[in-house]
Amino acid sequence: MCESRGPGDNSKEDNGRRIEPGTYPLATQSGGKYVTIGYTSGKTPPKPGLELLKTNKRTEILIHPGVNFLSSVGCINPTKKVSGPLADMDFTESRTRVIALIDDLKAFAGSGFPKTNGKPIPKASVVIEGEPVLSTESVESVLEAVAGDPKKGLPAAVFQKFAPRPASGSRRAIYDGYIGAFTSDKGLKTLGDHGVCNNYDRLMHFFAQAAMETGGFTLIRESLTYTTVAAIRKAWKSRAASKTDQWIKDNLLRKPEALGDWAYGGRMGNVKGTLDGFNFRGGGTFQTTGRDAYTAKGKLAKVDLANHPELIEDPQISLLAACAEWKESGCNAFADSGLIKKISRAINVGNANSTTPANGEADRIAWHEKIFKAVKNAGLLG
Repeated sequence: MCESRGPGDNSKEDNGRRIEPGTYPLATQSGGKYVTIGYTSGKTPPKPGLELLKTNKRTEILIHPGVNFLSSVGCINPTKKVSGPLADMDFTESRTRVIALIDDLKAFAGSGFPKTNGKPIPKASVVIEGEPVLSTESVESVLEAVAGDPKKGLPAAVFQKFAPRPASGSRRAIYDGYIGAFTSDKGLKTLGDHGVCNNYDRLMHFFAQAAMETGGFTLIRESLTYTTVAAIRKAWKSRAASKTDQWIKDNLLRKPEALGDWAYGGRMGNVKGTLDGFNFRGGGTFQTTGRDAYTAKGKLAKVDLANHPELIEDPQISLLAACAEWKESGCNAFADSGLIKKISRAINVGNANSTTPANGEADRIAWHEKIFKAVKNAGLLG
């Protein structure tokens, strides 16, 4: 059973903001979001739940399915074992456990089980013993543990504040890969070896660029499978200007390798008429693009990206390549001075002193503002 943080401190006894040790009679729940009888078959309310009675200062303490991170304020969520206070709960798995509890209570009470919601269940209680197991390892204390120490990087909870984790699917898997790399011991060593986590200014500027390049850490490799002419025209305005809609439709739609050669062939070190444009398309933390860039970043990171460009899809390798590029481009000093435009142009244009703005330069600044707010609110800046 998990109890998420309530509207107060779970470690303080009798503060009216937590579930105190004791025995609480159980009842069938009657509400708009959760019920014991007549719940729906999925996530649509009302979902299955039970109610604790005689909770003194607390009201509406429920047992119901948990979902994602801190999904329930001050209620009890049956769940499989979780790795820690920042871990997610799986709704389907948790829902199965709640239903099993309801069914077990029905079997226990027999004909005495209520026929309607909002009624006490005979001889059924919840017993709360001891103190919250994670009371000293709450989200706040996890954040406080790294306060003032940028060498420990940014906690996963801070990333979720400025770049929320996708609900499901492949984007979620990519996000988890990135955040796992950024917060792992290996990732922190990479950041440290390149001077990125010497201070929070560097960390915030680094991850602002990474968030921009990866769409909030949800893109590992540039997709060249376009399905509309309009999308191609928007992505490559000048290059597509001389082509008719019919030509684009016949030659580029749903043809990623052909599109790669058309868009990137013959430049950035890519050989025209080959698969270079496709193989060396944008990838990784800084969306490295082009054979020349893959080769150069691979040498800096001591990884053979020139012959194995697919390795950029490994979050740890892409982080290593990004850090190498960051350091080589002088971005640590730019970050120390708050020169975000120079950083943006160094990463995106390849020249910090370029007069050409980086692609999405305003968005890069916006990402930095989001990160600054998240880091400050977490108390990491003092």
